[in-house]
Amino acid sequence: RVSEASLAQATKLLLPSNLAVLPVFLMMSVTLRDQLSERHLAFWCLIGLATELLSLAAMWRYRRERARGGTGLRSLGLIRASTVAVGAAWGSSLLVPNPKNTTLMLLFAVFAYGASAFAMLLTTSRTDLYVAFEVPLFITGALALALTRDSRLFSVGLLALGYLLFATSIHRIANRGALEAIEMQWRTEQLMTTLADEHQLLLSANNAFADVNARLAHQATRDPLTGLFNRRGAIDALDRALLDASETSPVGLLYLDLDRFKHINDSLGHRGGDQFIAVIADRLARSIDPGATAGRIGGDEFIAVLPNSDLASSMAIASRITSVLGQPIHAEGREVPSSVSIGVAVGPQHGAGASELLRHANAALHRAKGSGRNRIEVFDGSVRTELNNRVDNEHALRRALNDGDIVPFFQPEVDATTGQVVGAELLARWLRRDGVVVAAADFLQVAAQAGLLERMTDHVMQQARPFIRRLSTLGLPDGFRFRVNLAPRATERSWRESPLDILIAGIEPSLLTVDVTESAMIDDLSSAAANLASLRVRGVRVCLDDFARGVSSLSLLRLLPIDEVRIDRTSIDTITAHPHDRAIVRSIISLVREIGLTPTADGVETGAQADVLIALGCIRHQGHLYSRALPAEEFENFLNASMAERMSQANVLADSPTDDHRLWPPYGVQ
Repeated sequence: RVSEASLAQATKLLLPSNLAVLPVFLMMSVTLRDQLSERHLAFWCLIGLATELLSLAAMWRYRRERARGGTGLRSLGLIRASTVAVGAAWGSSLLVPNPKNTTLMLLFAVFAYGASAFAMLLTTSRTDLYVAFEVPLFITGALALALTRDSRLFSVGLLALGYLLFATSIHRIANRGALEAIEMQWRTEQLMTTLADEHQLLLSANNAFADVNARLAHQATRDPLTGLFNRRGAIDALDRALLDASETSPVGLLYLDLDRFKHINDSLGHRGGDQFIAVIADRLARSIDPGATAGRIGGDEFIAVLPNSDLASSMAIASRITSVLGQPIHAEGREVPSSVSIGVAVGPQHGAGASELLRHANAALHRAKGSGRNRIEVFDGSVRTELNNRVDNEHALRRALNDGDIVPFFQPEVDATTGQVVGAELLARWLRRDGVVVAAADFLQVAAQAGLLERMTDHVMQQARPFIRRLSTLGLPDGFRFRVNLAPRATERSWRESPLDILIAGIEPSLLTVDVTESAMIDDLSSAAANLASLRVRGVRVCLDDFARGVSSLSLLRLLPIDEVRIDRTSIDTITAHPHDRAIVRSIISLVREIGLTPTADGVETGAQADVLIALGCIRHQGHLYSRALPAEEFENFLNASMAERMSQANVLADSPTDDHRLWPPYGVQ
């Protein structure tokens, strides 16, 4: 690379200078034509012309090679040849004057040897070109002076050769400095090029990192399925909006929840459910005003942040959203009905912070869903009271669980024709510190909303297991079973995680009947059926609970591995009030018995209800007619008294001449 640069530097000066040979020769010929022979001048000019043509050829080839991207080193031989020719031409100028004209010879010697000084300057970076010029010049000039046979001119020739040696050593030193300068310049250029490349690489890397950071920031705040803001991005947008909120410039917040989306997702599959969500998100984004923000903060939960929107404007937008989102959606080749419930809150009126406003909008949403779904509810004082009560109740329930105040109670189940206790339902009761016993119906909803159902069920079963095992050791009536309720949909466990195996652990399966409701299985019927079938194999009986409450699917009687059907108390309450109700219960009992299942009745409160059920063929009853739910110790006493009474009746019947005796009712209300 240094050789290339030194050649470029030398040829830049030397080759154009070589073209000056012929003009200089012609100028001197014209000036001294009276003192020189025409033959010598013509010869001299021809030599100048030849060197001129050779220099032109060397220059053309070198520049052509460089123009093609070459280094120019392939033209070095021709450049050296042209330089040698030029040096020889300058030296041959001593052959032009008359050798006897000493003065003219000295003039031409000064003319020829003076050119060597210019050559030293022009070829500082190339010693080879300097030598190629100087050696022919001085040798040719010295020979011309020697041929004159003039001792003085011969001495000049010798001095010229001595000068050549001295000038060459000086040129060598100058050349070394020039080469070092060229090398330093090359290294500087290389360093600058490297720095420029690295700078470009750094810029590219910085741009790449900026792009990655931008994508990561986008992904960190965006929902990948819908393209809306995710929970973090939506809450950030709400925070920003609330910074500028005031009474005159409020911020509306809509909290949306899709109605029955779990059922839709199960029926469509995950891909269809994703399509459904994507369409909902697109409709939501198109339904809000410019400047508003929509976000997906949960599986089927969305929020809309409405800057500069008071309560009336927020309600109008919510109404528009319910109308748009209520249109059927096509997913997986099917038309799927859609509806949404919305809770509305306005900041700073209903909350100055994002978390507070979200909580209040969510409370309004809960009221909307509890009021029948597909509704809009606004956060107000009553919702605040409900929210505060729910928070207080959740806190109290958690404290009760921690303190062991949630305990198992047992409500007997009776064979109404004999009065024999044939089972008991395991129920949860809250024993408050003031002595009040709170029924499960009064705190189960709170437990479900707080996500405590699973924990509460485990807690009650843990307390009941030792008692059940002790009673089984002491002896229970034949066929006696404890009823255990389960509603997996209301807990964090799914049927695929075999919640029943966990629930009945440590208890003899033949002592248990598991009560399951239609709503607990409808979302994962196949897994529920598999779980229940495995329990039946081990000896656990399965009962379809709350049958005839709301809409009951008769197909479940065929699809599920069940042993019993428990008629809901709402049907029992009206069985004596109207012939139609009695006919419905008769049909249920007849159907259940016809397919080989056992009907049982819950909520039997009066003797009239019991008489009707017995007449219709349902003899297993549970309700306050026989006994309320009892704590463990009282239930044990009740069971022992019942067994003793049965033994006494058996003795009386054994001594009686007839066997048509039955006491009714077997037990009064306890």
